[in-house]
Amino acid sequence: MPSLSRRLAFAAGVVGLSAVLGCQNGPPTIFGYKLGADALYDPNIKTVYVPVFSNRAVQTTPHRGLEVALTRAVVREIGSKTPFKIVSDSDRADAELLGNVADIGKLKVNADQQNLTRESELVVTVDVLWRDMRTGRILSAPRKGRNPSAGGQLALDGAAAPFDPNVPTPPPLAEDQQALPVRLVGVGRAIPELGESSTTAQQRAINSLATQIVSMMEKPW
Repeated sequence: MPSLSRRLAFAAGVVGLSAVLGCQNGPPTIFGYKLGADALYDPNIKTVYVPVFSNRAVQTTPHRGLEVALTRAVVREIGSKTPFKIVSDSDRADAELLGNVADIGKLKVNADQQNLTRESELVVTVDVLWRDMRTGRILSAPRKGRNPSAGGQLALDGAAAPFDPNVPTPPPLAEDQQALPVRLVGVGRAIPELGESSTTAQQRAINSLATQIVSMMEKPW
């Protein structure tokens, strides 16, 4: 039977570990940092509206309806990797995710002596826009660098002037945002000799794009 001192030491260790790992009323934390995938996404966004992606690419028979399969894969990825809830009503959504298939191309990577395809790649290009429905802010827009002269005053000779607490700080620069989408590319391989077809190549490209799109929805560091 363990001695009293050992049991006290064990209890003290459990209390210390509980203080380091906080897990009350929310996701577990360590030293104040959240653990898990929830920490990667904006906690102010709860619901997301994802309409069916549009398709402006030249479609051939094997790839007709690719935008529907891509939308379904993105919705499934959001449900499994993020804390967001998909809603069908845009009026009840905090944010929306818009997508457009811009191009579908097929590249021959390798051919045999009869010029038959041994390996090919399906390249799908998609434009995606991630937007806050409440403020209209484009969440997928790249962050601009901070103006180095906005944080302090400059003297006439170009040197930095001494800090004066009585001088009010300048207002923050207005963020000029344009609704420019982010272009993502998904590639799917097809090797007929291994039983891989255009269908499997399309599914690989769709899965790659769904992963990239959900990663794009993470909040900036």
